[in-house]
Amino acid sequence: MDSKFGVNGTTFENIFFTEDSISNSKILKHLHVEISRQNSNLTEVKKLMALEAAKIGAGAIMNFKYGQKKHKTWELILTFKWDTESWHGEGDAIIL
Repeated sequence: MDSKFGVNGTTFENIFFTEDSISNSKILKHLHVEISRQNSNLTEVKKLMALEAAKIGAGAIMNFKYGQKKHKTWELILTFKWDTESWHGEGDAIIL
């Protein structure tokens, strides 16, 4: 666990992730990723989000939320899902 900008979080690929809000920051973009494979993990979610954040010049992601969710039956039938569950993550890419 790291402590930066007055909040606790973790650093992954030079991007600081926190579930808290960071004051005096500017939101560049709200990020959302979904990996439609049950055998994925949080590291893969953070990797995709860190890549997106770095592309737009962000140094941190605040209000970070993540987890797994089960797909609804109609999603499995009508869309192209590889598995019955997926990992997701979202948060605000910011500069300070």
